[in-house]
Amino acid sequence: MKRDDTYTYDAICVLEVSQGLPETKTVLKQVEFELASVRARGGHLIKFIHDDRLGASRVRLRAEIRRQLRVFRKEGRIILMICGEDFSMSDSTTAYLADKCPQVELDRDMDRKNGDITIVYF
Repeated sequence: MKRDDTYTYDAICVLEVSQGLPETKTVLKQVEFELASVRARGGHLIKFIHDDRLGASRVRLRAEIRRQLRVFRKEGRIILMICGEDFSMSDSTTAYLADKCPQVELDRDMDRKNGDITIVYF
């Protein structure tokens, strides 16, 4: 787990894919575990960093992770998620998050349209 130098999240979760593509179920369980772990510690904010070494497979895996996070949002398990591509102060969801957690504006990925991250707030 790596920490961002400019802003301390409750957790920075690197969804790293080791040699070979893991089953989607395995990665989704890792996401669910990280959410439960941070919540149990009283946290509210996670930055997921998707492994960027797998090309098209990575894109499919990232899509599945985000699909699952949208389900969690509908179920009320998380308040919001922000895809890295939308992580900008011109985005209303990001502005809302910055209102709740002002230091998020200092994140090094702000305004970089980094598709390899997803921010989750609960």
